[in-house]
Amino acid sequence: MDTARAGSIPLLAVLDKRALEQVLRTGREQTYAPGDVVVNEGDPATRLYLIVEGTASVEQSGAGTVGKMQAGDFFGELALIEEHGRTATVRAETELTCIIIPAWEFRASLVEHPQMAIPMLNTIIGRLHRREHHEDAQ
Repeated sequence: MDTARAGSIPLLAVLDKRALEQVLRTGREQTYAPGDVVVNEGDPATRLYLIVEGTASVEQSGAGTVGKMQAGDFFGELALIEEHGRTATVRAETELTCIIIPAWEFRASLVEHPQMAIPMLNTIIGRLHRREHHEDAQ
């Protein structure tokens, strides 16, 4: 993964080039075909996923599709931070390329580069805000 593409992901954009290269060395790139399940709701959380290209749907049992994600988005952080199972199933809608970072590397990166927490918090707050307004509309 080149640093220019990875640097376009808001969670990584806050890092300087050296720190970005360090984080990328811990991850691997994986591509999923349309329809592939990337993670299943309830499964153990062992990785953070950063979307480089493509789109994915977020599904929860009993609720169906609850969200969409695209390049620049990430998922898996809540299960890693709270150390519980996945809260949703993520399915590739189009060809989906992700950078996958192991849990222990993600936690170490947050400690070493706390500035990564700002875009993460912004994303989490945005998700909560959308969910509140979506539930209020029903």
